[in-house]
Amino acid sequence: MFSLRDFIKKGFIDAIGEMPDYWIILNASGYYDKGILTQEDLAEINMAMENYQP
Repeated sequence: MFSLRDFIKKGFIDAIGEMPDYWIILNASGYYDKGILTQEDLAEINMAMENYQP
């Protein structure tokens, strides 16, 4: 079954290195405010940004 939450989270994680971190943070926080992403999702996205090696 399609999960909007997983779809958006994967999109942000895949965008790391392709778009500026601040843009990912701003957009992810917007989806958090809408109740789509959770704090755990934001932590996972943040961890992926911290571990990114170009």
